[in-house]
Amino acid sequence: MEKGNRQGRALRRGRTVTLLAVFVAVIVSLAFDSGLGTPSSFGIGEFFLLCPLGGLEAFLASKAFLPVTAISLAVVLVLALLFGRGWCAWGCPVPPIRRFFKREPKFVGIGSGAGPNAEEAGRTLSGCVAVREQAQSLWRARASHIGRDPRTWTLLAVLAAAFIAGFPLFCLVCPIGLTFGSVGSLWHLIVDKQVTLSALVFPVALIVEIVLYRKWCMNLCPIAGLLNIAGQAAVLFRPRINEATCLREDGTPCTVCTAVCTERIDMHDPDGAIQLGDCTRCGECARACPTASIIFAVAPAKEPREASAGSADASVVIPYS
Repeated sequence: MEKGNRQGRALRRGRTVTLLAVFVAVIVSLAFDSGLGTPSSFGIGEFFLLCPLGGLEAFLASKAFLPVTAISLAVVLVLALLFGRGWCAWGCPVPPIRRFFKREPKFVGIGSGAGPNAEEAGRTLSGCVAVREQAQSLWRARASHIGRDPRTWTLLAVLAAAFIAGFPLFCLVCPIGLTFGSVGSLWHLIVDKQVTLSALVFPVALIVEIVLYRKWCMNLCPIAGLLNIAGQAAVLFRPRINEATCLREDGTPCTVCTAVCTERIDMHDPDGAIQLGDCTRCGECARACPTASIIFAVAPAKEPREASAGSADASVVIPYS
C-alpha cells in the first residue's frame, strides 16, 4: 500500500478515535458530574468555551458584549485559520451518524461515469489542470465562492433571527446540540430513571434533520458556513496531488477523489484551489485514490504568484501539488 493510501487510512482511524474520545468525555462528565460539558459548552474549572455560533447568537440576542464569546471565537478562529473545517470531520458527531443510517457509496469513478464531473473529465481533460489565477483575483474568487455557498446565507439568517428574536433560536435545533442532548437524556433515563420528554424529542428531531435531509452538511449547516470563511485562508494539511502518478495526467477520466469527498471537491477543476477552502481534512480522497497519488502535507501549498516577465507561461501555478 502506498504512502497516500496508508495516510488516508490512518486519518480515518484518527477521526474515529477522536470522535469516540469526545463521546467518552461527555459520558464521563455525566457519570462523575465533572462539569466538562459538551463541545457545545465545554469547561474545566472556571475556564469554559462556547460553541462559536452559539456564542455569536448569544451576543446578538443579548446585544451585550460577552467576554467568553470573544475568547471562544478567538480560539476557534485560530484553529480554523490553521486547519480550516477540520472540526467537521474530526469533532462533529453529525457525519458518522448520517453514515450509520446510510451505507457509504461505492466509489468506482474510473472511466465509468461515476462522480459528478466524470463525463466532463473524460471529454475535456488531457491532464491535471493548473489553476490560472493571479493572487489578487484568487481572493476575489474565494469571496465569490463564499457568497455562493448556501451555508453562508443560512449563517446570516441564523444570526439575524437571533438578533431579532432576542434568543439563540438555532441552538434549539442544532444537530450537534441535539446529539449530545440525546446522550444526556438517555443517560439520565437509563441510569437515573428520569423520564423526560427530551429523551424522545431530541433523538427524533436529530433523525429528522440529518437522516431525512441528508445534505444538511453540504447545504444548510451554518457552523460549516462560519468555518468556511476562515477555511479559505487555511493552508495546512491540505491534500496534494502527485501529477506523475495521477490517472488524470494521461487523460483517464478518474473522479474517485471527487466521488468520495463529502464536499465534492474536484482538485483538478480550474477553481480547485478555491474549492479546497471547504476541505475537512478527512483523508478519504487519499484513502480511496487508486494510484495513491494524494497525500496530506503539513507544509502550506504554494500560493498563486506571478512569474517573471520573461516567463513563457507567466500565470500557471499549481497550488495543491
